[in-house]
Amino acid sequence: MTSEKKINKSFPSYPNYIARPSRDVEEVPGARPSSRAAHRAPTTSLLGPVVLPIVEDILNPEVDDEGPKSKVLGNTRLTSLLGLIIFIELAVIGITVPAIGQLFTLHAIVGYLLIVPIVFKLVSTGYRFFRYYFKNEKYAKAGPPRIVLRLAAPVLVLSTIILMVSGVVLMIIGPTGNAEPLWKTIHQASFVVWFVVTALHVVSYISKATYQGGAELGLKRFGPIRFSRKRPSYRLVRLSLVVVVMLLSVVTLITQYHYIAPWTNYFQG
Repeated sequence: MTSEKKINKSFPSYPNYIARPSRDVEEVPGARPSSRAAHRAPTTSLLGPVVLPIVEDILNPEVDDEGPKSKVLGNTRLTSLLGLIIFIELAVIGITVPAIGQLFTLHAIVGYLLIVPIVFKLVSTGYRFFRYYFKNEKYAKAGPPRIVLRLAAPVLVLSTIILMVSGVVLMIIGPTGNAEPLWKTIHQASFVVWFVVTALHVVSYISKATYQGGAELGLKRFGPIRFSRKRPSYRLVRLSLVVVVMLLSVVTLITQYHYIAPWTNYFQG
């Protein structure tokens, strides 16, 4: 099924809504547009090229199973699995933020567990990025993300790196370090920016990540949720890599766990 047919299926009036003027607005040569038409134009121009394609991807996560995108499905599956792991851990982090004093130990533990999956996800998406811009045939035909997500990607990457680095530095210098106020400010400010762009990223990709990630785990259906039936090659390699990521996350936590105690004592005091 082509993308145009999918759009017509999910949004039957989509082409007409963008191109056809309202029937109750009479066009007079040289006349100023009515207030109703003037207010409608910005909305349609925004919905057409920006919002509706993202909504279409959300409603039709199977788009990666077809056409040129199916040729790079292995990369999509790996990125989806890593994204789901990160999403679950971020959900736990989100629970701890309002009660950081009481739940700081959990906050720090999950923060350390996030580092390795985020690094590998950046590598996975970065690999696709470079393959696309260096004109690899498969990745060039698969195309780039939607324009809004492409514009938000550098902000997401930069804010993620700053957030994680500042968090690790805070753990190392401790609650009584001289540089603690500066790094705490950096950590909090980067979190605000990161939260906004991450919310956009999650909303745009969660259905696709679930659809592809569940299939990678061998699931066919879970209640009302269905998963892809495609089986790209090297599945065991990708699953093994995800296991390695999780093991490295645990190793990172174990080697850095001693930095948590001073902060826990600080909050308890």
